[in-house]
Amino acid sequence: MATVFLIRHGQSSFGMKNYDELSPIRFQQASKLGHFLKSNEIYPTKIIQGDMVRHKQTADFCIKNLELENHIIETDPYWNEFDHRDILTQYDEKYQDIDVLKMDVMSSQNPKVKIQEILTGAIKKWTETDSGIYNETWIQFCTRINEGLNKLTENSNKEDIIFIFTSGGAISIALMEILGLNVQHTFDLQLSIANASITQIKNTSKGWKLISFNNHSHFLGGDKHLLTYK
Repeated sequence: MATVFLIRHGQSSFGMKNYDELSPIRFQQASKLGHFLKSNEIYPTKIIQGDMVRHKQTADFCIKNLELENHIIETDPYWNEFDHRDILTQYDEKYQDIDVLKMDVMSSQNPKVKIQEILTGAIKKWTETDSGIYNETWIQFCTRINEGLNKLTENSNKEDIIFIFTSGGAISIALMEILGLNVQHTFDLQLSIANASITQIKNTSKGWKLISFNNHSHFLGGDKHLLTYK
């Protein structure tokens, strides 16, 4: 059955006005990923990307360095990330202003701990609130990713090798569906997914199976400076 490579986008510009734009390191990460896939002779029969800028930029530079000819990239919003800006705003309306969020984080004694506390609180409220205050509820997000998996089942065959350029949240929800994880374990998993890493799943007669998780071996050794998680 089909083998799917769930590829997280390169590093985004967290804390900037446009988070969706990749950071300066992103092109190196995507290019290194493409070289890694080529060196291991891993070539897709289908390529899918979410319709977010960071998905498209990662796909473009990865495929360029994979040196594919006559490839078609399908854009599918089913693989978009959840709206973190909306989730932060609903958690505390002052965070509608990204500069206020940055100030709160950078003025704390431990900025890494502070941002994690804010994100954890925001996501906890989101997952526990089944109402229309969000652009997309937690249940709707999970349903969307599950429908994305169902579309793959319906529109692929056993020979397919499918690349999907997506985000950490979407990947973690796919694994939640496959592995039967609870919410806490799902988001713990998301925090460990490296930028431009590969999580491999396979569609079998018994359903989707996890083959490998968060492969970022292409960033080891002399390229370890490319290993990021934003």
